[in-house]
Amino acid sequence: MRTAGRRRRSAPNGFGVHKDVVLVSHGPAILSGVQGSMAATPLTFAARGQAEANRTGRASRIVTNVRIRKGPYTVWKRKDMWLSLSTTFSNRSKNCFRIAKQAVMHALKKKYKSRRLFKRDRRSLWIMRVGASSRLHGIPYCELISHMKVANININRKIMSQLGAYDRAVFTNIMEVAVPNWKQIKAKKDYRRPDYTVEELDAVGIPYLEQIAPEIYTDATIRFNRQVRSWGVEYTIDMGPPEEWRDLLPKMPELANFNIPDNFIGNSNAEFEDAPLEMLITPDRLQPASYWKFKEKVALTQAEDAEKEARGEVTWPKKTGVSREDWFKREPQSWF
Repeated sequence: MRTAGRRRRSAPNGFGVHKDVVLVSHGPAILSGVQGSMAATPLTFAARGQAEANRTGRASRIVTNVRIRKGPYTVWKRKDMWLSLSTTFSNRSKNCFRIAKQAVMHALKKKYKSRRLFKRDRRSLWIMRVGASSRLHGIPYCELISHMKVANININRKIMSQLGAYDRAVFTNIMEVAVPNWKQIKAKKDYRRPDYTVEELDAVGIPYLEQIAPEIYTDATIRFNRQVRSWGVEYTIDMGPPEEWRDLLPKMPELANFNIPDNFIGNSNAEFEDAPLEMLITPDRLQPASYWKFKEKVALTQAEDAEKEARGEVTWPKKTGVSREDWFKREPQSWF
């Protein structure tokens, strides 16, 4: 008896020697791969009719002790299969079987993963396109999808993205059904406050400067100017001893042209949000305590100067003949 999974090492009954292969083909018996005295031993094989004596007779091929599970070209076919998948690779990964097989296995794994990632990327792209088209109508993407579900509009994101790119009218019709008031929402979001006129800026800006510099029209060490630009109105107030300004301006001529050096500003690159003019002037009831201390200090200084002037003593330099109308003069105020 043959034991499954183990190769038989002894010859079958009737044979006193080991053998590898015994073949019986058409015609007389053909003995191959015999060892020892087996060649002299008479062999009897099953035959049908005169098959044993007649070479043209029919017989069966009998193969013993041979375990053939694959065809002779199976190895070549397997190698060709792996190499056919690596034709686009480079270097030895293209034609060396062992390296090509490993490279193909890695490539197939990555391809399996890429097929999933591709679907994910496509969906992200569709969402991006639908969001861009919906924002043109003033509605965010999340609100559009929510309104579509409420309105029972079952159109996937791929079709919605194509409609937004190639047929905007149909996309607008869907928006009309999902969000009927989208035009009012868009008009409210697109509203921009009109720019202030020069008169409106002067009506608020000049009183604000008079509030922060109470002695702007009476102090001889203060110069102020105004210049209308394309983006609005620029106001400047220069304070300091006239001698220092006369020495500084030749060294920094840009100061005379309303150009303030960056080192004069704490944060020259700061960006400020536009605020309405109503927020520029703070009502008295909302003024901080430091403002009232400043006002009190200014009042005391003016009272002391009045007393010194009455006694004939030297006071802080004053100037006369200056009022609010000097802001609108073409000739700028100068330190020279």
